[in-house]
Amino acid sequence: MNKGTVTIKLDERWSLEDFSVFSKQYIQIYGFFFALRKVSETDSKLEFERMPWLGGGSVVNFFNGVTNHIHPNELPNVKRIQYASPGFMELSALVEVSEDIRNLVVAICSSVGTIATTYHVIHSQYRTRKLAQKKMRQLDKQDDKKFVIDSVLSLHEKLNLTPQQVMGLSKISKGDQLVELKMLMAMYRRAKPIAELQSKNKAQL
Repeated sequence: MNKGTVTIKLDERWSLEDFSVFSKQYIQIYGFFFALRKVSETDSKLEFERMPWLGGGSVVNFFNGVTNHIHPNELPNVKRIQYASPGFMELSALVEVSEDIRNLVVAICSSVGTIATTYHVIHSQYRTRKLAQKKMRQLDKQDDKKFVIDSVLSLHEKLNLTPQQVMGLSKISKGDQLVELKMLMAMYRRAKPIAELQSKNKAQL
């Protein structure tokens, strides 16, 4: 992966909350895509692969873990920022990882209604079936297993994931599709606020 300058165009009026939301979600998704590239390009074993993935705490710990796994020199840092109409933010970051984020945000923006509906249906069924405290091997009902598999494939398509990213997800989840579903839903929740900023023309990745 190559370090370089990534430019994000800024426009409209930004609040402090906008900057806070953008930076918080961007760094978490950055860590996620970094991890996907790391495990798909190498045979390295990352410590967060052993997480239990039972309950909401595991999701938070996972995203903190992937970010903490990145060497400080490879984290995104602000090089220059000009707040105007229009303005820009220049980041020193891994170009490939930043491109992954841009592609994800574009995918969400291009089908915002469809993907929001898909997520809502999946999340509603996920809660109804009480899957938060389970892994794939603990599912007894074939209908639950089919729901998980179909949901994972649907999110792969809606989020426009590459074969490399799908392979990385499988490696980090140890092939547990329910764990992978939890990762995908969490990734969408973190990318959605950035996509909303882009759809309002505040940020153009």
